[in-house]
Amino acid sequence: FIATGPVDHSALRSYVPLLARKNIKCHWVDAGDGNAGLVRVTGRGATPAEGRQYAVHINKNHPPPVQFATLTHELAHLTLGHLGPDKKLGIPARPPLTHAKQELEAESVAYILCERVGVASKSQTYLSSFVAEVKTIDDLDVYQIMRAAGQVETMLGLALRSSFNESRER
Repeated sequence: FIATGPVDHSALRSYVPLLARKNIKCHWVDAGDGNAGLVRVTGRGATPAEGRQYAVHINKNHPPPVQFATLTHELAHLTLGHLGPDKKLGIPARPPLTHAKQELEAESVAYILCERVGVASKSQTYLSSFVAEVKTIDDLDVYQIMRAAGQVETMLGLALRSSFNESRER
């Protein structure tokens, strides 16, 4: 897990209250060297309109740019519907995908968001084993990848701070 860039601990902590508004709790955990993070459903509302509760675990042993890449990857799994639909968050129901296709989608979202904030990640290294299994991208839904990237960007409040907007303001 390698990433470099201008994300620090205070930036990561600033996302916690934003995600809490969406019923997503962040936990920094000791996951050793071989595990970056995960996202899971921790509870369900009484009705679909109340949504679900989620937990994102981020490896506290990794540097902040790696933690950012992990956070965006795990939120991508959520917003891509890999954990199921969520009406409250606007996450659509999607047909089941293989693990390899889910990882390709989620890492594509993470790559887009990392690039937008200036974090250089080694997505290609992580994805190399999955690309070997998925010979074509025909089954990947580019629209869903872009929609999820926008949704995660908005959840984290990044849409207002992107390098695109900064260059426009000059």
